[in-house]
Amino acid sequence: MKKFSLLSFSLIILLILLFVFVRSKQEIVSVSLVSEATEITYTDSESIEIFENVIRTTKKVPGAVDVGGPPTYRMTVSYADSEVVKYSLYMDFETKNGFLIKDSNSERMLDLKDKNSEELADLLSKEK
Repeated sequence: MKKFSLLSFSLIILLILLFVFVRSKQEIVSVSLVSEATEITYTDSESIEIFENVIRTTKKVPGAVDVGGPPTYRMTVSYADSEVVKYSLYMDFETKNGFLIKDSNSERMLDLKDKNSEELADLLSKEK
């Protein structure tokens, strides 16, 4: 009976790992940013990689968020499977800290990891 339980548990773990590693990763094909002063679309692989890292590594901040001002950018992410996701991007260029708010869940703040936030701030500073 112990062998059967161990075998069942191992099989479940294996299936979970296969699902995690085999499932297709959504590929970003473009990111468009709109602010009061500028509108730009990124399609180059280096910029897309920065946005992918930013989105993939955000941390959900517990609780609801109430942001007083307008976002630095309205961000539209287009995926290869034709999915489009819209965000509000708030970026402090002095501290190089930022966060996202997904339009479909506007009460949830997604905090950017420090390294990714810095890379994104540097990329966006080139366009200012």
